[in-house]
Amino acid sequence: MVRALAAPGEGFSLNPVPVRMKFQLDPLPTPDSFLLHLDARWKLAALVLAAAAVALLHHLLSGALALAGSLALALLARLPWRWFVTRLGAVAGFLGVVLILLPALAQGISWLNVQPALHGLELGALVCSKALAMITLTMVLLAASPLSDLLKAAHSLRVPGLVIQLATLTYRYAFVLSGELARLRVALRVRGYRNRATRHSYRTVGHVAGTLLVRAYERAERVGQAMRCRGFDGRFRTLGEFRTRAADVAFFCLLVTSSAALALWDFVR
Repeated sequence: MVRALAAPGEGFSLNPVPVRMKFQLDPLPTPDSFLLHLDARWKLAALVLAAAAVALLHHLLSGALALAGSLALALLARLPWRWFVTRLGAVAGFLGVVLILLPALAQGISWLNVQPALHGLELGALVCSKALAMITLTMVLLAASPLSDLLKAAHSLRVPGLVIQLATLTYRYAFVLSGELARLRVALRVRGYRNRATRHSYRTVGHVAGTLLVRAYERAERVGQAMRCRGFDGRFRTLGEFRTRAADVAFFCLLVTSSAALALWDFVR
């Protein structure tokens, strides 16, 4: 799955090296687009403020407009269609349950009858539209810049270095642990294990989960020792430099102004 930092002599890279194996986690796409060439600091600040404005909306029409705007940004970022629809569809499937239950819960459930309320349906649609808009903005942010650039931009915007380090290691070793899980699964298959609803299967799954946790702990110990040997002191350092251009400021002003105007219009209504 990935080449892990398992010993002090190995190198560390944020970008995973995928191999042909089941349960592979795909790296984040970075398609070539207008947003890709913008300064990551301005892009990060603009999209975070836009997501905050979406979270403050209280009317369905405003939520629908926010969703439409976020989809327009997804088109501008040229997100891979299958990658985008698959992940947004998974979120939409979960939110469909909210859309079904909220009408009944908003009206109240009696012992013999459940009466859906129009207000509850509107509330559920508002929650779904806001959630989809915020998820879309998050995917645009993650796909419009390499993760290393986003972390550098967050650090330059005064995000604590410890938080940046945790995000870096979490992303990096999510691929490592998925590789460990894939190898454990292959070992089980070779030994004739088949997943069935039996006590033996549940016990085996518990043993696999425990083994994965032990291996993750041991790997974390080795990684910590390797980082301390290299003089790691908990501070985030980078040699990357950012350069502000007119297009960066224009994108920031346009997106933030539009988001603020939508939030203000929603508040006035």
